[in-house]
Amino acid sequence: MFPLLDFALIPIGVIVLISATKKLLRWRQDQAFADSHGCKPPAKLSRIENIKEVLHANEKHAWLDMWYRRYSRVAPTFESATVSFDPIIFTNEPENIKTILATDFNTFGLGHRRKELMDPIVGPGIFSSDGQAWRHSRALIRPSLSKAQISNLPCFERHFQDLLTALPPVDKLSNQVEVNLQPLFLRMTLDSASETLLGRGLSFRSLLDPPGSKSLRFLDAFDYATKVVHMRHALNRGYTKPYSIASRLWQGRKGDRFEESCKTVHAVMDDVVSEYLRSHYQKPFEKENADGKKEGADESGSETQKHVLIDAMAESTLDPSELRYEVLNVLIAGRDTTGALLSNVFFMLARHPDVWDRVRAEVEETFEGRLPDFESLHNLKQVRYLLNESLRLFPPLPFNMRVANFNTTLPKGGGPEGKDPVFVKEGQQVNYHVYALHRSKETFGPDAEDYRPDRWENPELRPGWGYIPFNGGARVCLGQQLALTQATYVVVRMMQEFTSITRRDKREEWQEQITLNTKSLHGTKVALMKADKES
Repeated sequence: MFPLLDFALIPIGVIVLISATKKLLRWRQDQAFADSHGCKPPAKLSRIENIKEVLHANEKHAWLDMWYRRYSRVAPTFESATVSFDPIIFTNEPENIKTILATDFNTFGLGHRRKELMDPIVGPGIFSSDGQAWRHSRALIRPSLSKAQISNLPCFERHFQDLLTALPPVDKLSNQVEVNLQPLFLRMTLDSASETLLGRGLSFRSLLDPPGSKSLRFLDAFDYATKVVHMRHALNRGYTKPYSIASRLWQGRKGDRFEESCKTVHAVMDDVVSEYLRSHYQKPFEKENADGKKEGADESGSETQKHVLIDAMAESTLDPSELRYEVLNVLIAGRDTTGALLSNVFFMLARHPDVWDRVRAEVEETFEGRLPDFESLHNLKQVRYLLNESLRLFPPLPFNMRVANFNTTLPKGGGPEGKDPVFVKEGQQVNYHVYALHRSKETFGPDAEDYRPDRWENPELRPGWGYIPFNGGARVCLGQQLALTQATYVVVRMMQEFTSITRRDKREEWQEQITLNTKSLHGTKVALMKADKES
């Protein structure tokens, strides 16, 4: 009766048939691969249950703890999905994580989701690149993190003095300073990271800058953008993508604060890069800083041959966009990782005065009031235990993900007992949660949930791939030694300036605030007793 309609349906039917045939063939190939490698299905968590738990945990700022409890309840390795179409494999097995990050490094990449997450804020760079682009970025960055740079203690002291200046005044009656240390630590680490990467002449001084300054505009914009980026990204995939598109169209009509924040971050960095390029073209000879010392000089004025990241990059490219994005990638990592670490360290010290006393005794005995030197810093056992424990319980990057570049397997998690290999198909995402990994009772004992820095005194504690605060394998954080050196330096100097610490927060427990890194939701509100009442 409708010959034209019947005729039109033929090619549609052919297309559907071809598509179904391709999917069937792919499924059979996948099954054959899995069978040949002895793979068994992992445990499952339903999509609905997953979504309900995630929404409830996000509301209570307990998303990380939810994952820790979930691995204990469901399985160390399981499969589930939320709003995405395809299921994701979640794993808490050290052996699986080692496979992803090291043993089969080339089998797993970052995938498009990581790029979609990072690009609006920091653009293409070391944290969103794979393959040759990533190797190029890493080669540019590595020289700037040499021992000479890491041991540049005068840089840390300058910015620590700025921190002291930014503290509220000492109460004359109690001889105490009441302060939220977290925002000050994050400013201090931004300033020191910018000096490491850009040189002293272009570095930020956000601790001393007035409201509305370039550095504070950068911080405000970046903090907002990273606060909302995960939710925006979660809604921009799978079943919720139509809602995301409609929301962006509506936001576009009245102005999107996220987009404006990203523009501000880029504009500030563009100004810095432009200033550098003008100096680069006008002054090819070695610059001197404002004190009349050569860039990278120590306090006596002698040269330390400091390597500045942007100088190394300029040898390969003078493209302003490339310089902007690569410097921005590293600047943010340097600021957030160390700032979050210090915030969490002092959050816990304010709740454990016995730990403060033990660490401070070591500091006093070692330095006797002198400024720290590099060699002595790395011989401070109690400070090292302190940092290790904070990084264990509150890793700045508490979760991560990879995507299989082609069909592969994970060594554990399949079958009824979870001991068989697990099949990972090409393009499938694998997530791992460092926060949960670091609370493993198998690795750290029955008190793994407790804060106990002295656990690191035990020579038999060798967690291996059960402890990866700076990730692991080929993509291990290049700046980990710089972060640990600065954190150690600041802990020592704080204990030289103050005799005790008490909390000024009615909340006893730490709560998460997840951005690109993770820090305390309510900051680090403390009271610090000045070391010398006469000063």
